[in-house]
Amino acid sequence: MDSAVLEIHRRKMKLPSKLLPALLILSFLVACNFPGNKVNTSISPQDQAATIVAMTLQASGIATSSGFISTPFASPAPPTPTVKPTLTINTNNAKCRSGPGANFKVSATYPSGTIVDLVAKDTADGFWIVKDPASGDLCWIQVQDATAAGSFSSLPEVTPQASTASVPARPGSINYSYSCDNATLTTKMSWTDAADNENGYHVYRLGTQIADLPANSSSFTENIPYTAGTSITYSVEAYNDSGASAQRSITFQCP
Repeated sequence: MDSAVLEIHRRKMKLPSKLLPALLILSFLVACNFPGNKVNTSISPQDQAATIVAMTLQASGIATSSGFISTPFASPAPPTPTVKPTLTINTNNAKCRSGPGANFKVSATYPSGTIVDLVAKDTADGFWIVKDPASGDLCWIQVQDATAAGSFSSLPEVTPQASTASVPARPGSINYSYSCDNATLTTKMSWTDAADNENGYHVYRLGTQIADLPANSSSFTENIPYTAGTSITYSVEAYNDSGASAQRSITFQCP
């Protein structure tokens, strides 16, 4: 490359005139394909020389106005690691059921602090779906009974199909006895297990559920503090995936 051409490039890049000899040397190296200098042969020798000079100046901290040097592409951010989703139980004796609701069968019961594998979510009903470590079956846990960890935001949404089973039969007549001693009420009650398709039985005291018994249950006993003259009502119902039966109730009070 002749010195006139290099002078034009020197002026375009606004370089000091004392760098002109360096440009001549670099031009010679490019023209001879000097080993070790890897230059882009898709551009002209003149532009190759100017690019090498600009790279040299840039490495030395000297700014250039040339358009030959482009900003290197930023390295792509590493992918976010996938962490196995888990669920930590934060309620003692948390029930994991065969579906999203209190009428589904209890598949497992976990003490507080238990960690289980989280496999799906049922956001519409407010449940997590986990894999029971003992049976390998899937079951539903209420969101308020546990804390999720890991990559759970990408878990699939699951909506269970409606049950086609019929509602279980109403429990038979209740037999009961009670005693009131030292401000303590002891109640014993039993009923006929009339259903053949129940998941279990719910027991209520004054309208609040106090027990969730397994299928084929037919009795319940409890001791509670008691104030004389207070009226007490107990109720029991059978339940399955389709709902709950009509209730049987008793009401009494100690003098």
